[in-house]
Amino acid sequence: MNTHVSPAAAAVFLATGLFTGGLRAATAPAAIPFDNDASFTVVLSNTNPNKLIIEGELVTSISGPTGAYDQSTTPDGALILSPLAGQNFTVFLHTAGGASVSLNVEPKPGAGRTLRFTPLSLPAHKNDEAKAWEEGQSYEKTLVSLSRHIVRGEVPDDYQELPVSRMPAYTPGVAVTLKAERQFVGTHLRVVRFRLQNPGYVTVALRERDFWRKGVRAVMLSQNQLYAGGEGFVWVIFSDDGGTST
Repeated sequence: MNTHVSPAAAAVFLATGLFTGGLRAATAPAAIPFDNDASFTVVLSNTNPNKLIIEGELVTSISGPTGAYDQSTTPDGALILSPLAGQNFTVFLHTAGGASVSLNVEPKPGAGRTLRFTPLSLPAHKNDEAKAWEEGQSYEKTLVSLSRHIVRGEVPDDYQELPVSRMPAYTPGVAVTLKAERQFVGTHLRVVRFRLQNPGYVTVALRERDFWRKGVRAVMLSQNQLYAGGEGFVWVIFSDDGGTST
């Protein structure tokens, strides 16, 4: 089914920098992106505790060889890990949202480390309210209703907003750049707003069909062409099954 809507849209994008006394403020370590069940080799201190953070998630379990490490969790769900010996070992981490990663640990003396990991898969979620709304009418009516909400700048109250870092890859073959800005997830459907930018020197025509890929159920453009250096928006409704393709 095709749903074609061309709403007017406006958004503000802010970027800030933090400096103190002319010096740049300390920043957190860069996060390591991973797909579920990915494996990494990491060097951790066996003379000081180390902190492992899976962004947006609570570490709920860790499994590995008995006696190889001490572990505890912080109130915000990060893992404190302290290797007890010098031999390499592997641990498996699992989170409340269904993310999982294995770490091949190489213990070495030194300062404790903080490692950040960013899961790329959607977290596990259950939304009975969205399920009732989506299944309470025909599929076509559900898409039309959801599209109307989006056109008005709204999303059904029973949809959950999730970070755009937690979404499957989506790279349609269009001559403009896309930047995901917001993502809302129901039970069967997922809505993502992308900012469009035309980096070229000529006007680019935009067609809804150019944004269709496996898993896409509806496409809505804020405008049908982008001038050189211009910006716009596209709203894409996906099946919530991770079924998009690059």
